[in-house]
Amino acid sequence: MNYIGPFRIRTTQKPYPEILHPEDAIVRVTRSCICGSDLHLYHGLVPDTRVGSTFGHEFIGVIEEVGTAVTKVKPGDNVMVPFNISCGKCAFCKQGLFGNCHESNSMATAVRCMYRRGGL
Repeated sequence: MNYIGPFRIRTTQKPYPEILHPEDAIVRVTRSCICGSDLHLYHGLVPDTRVGSTFGHEFIGVIEEVGTAVTKVKPGDNVMVPFNISCGKCAFCKQGLFGNCHESNSMATAVRCMYRRGGL
């Protein structure tokens, strides 16, 4: 489902993804669901929601293709993908700020800055 404005979504075909990084995997989605964050987006309550954004960020699917550095899954494996994906290696992830990971979320909008728990 793609967002086209508050209370307006539609299904559209997206371009077939490409492996861009050695740790990438392409998953063919077989089942998807929405959660409260999708509803906030659907209602137009999140100002950063862009037209064309895809909803349904929690899904089950089948691995179609993997990058050269992927070792824990292979094409044909069934996988469940939760909403909170992250690289685990960047400055944000090392601080536990997984939702701000720029390595796994190219649309992340957090400003890269020095941050320490408990304050700046």
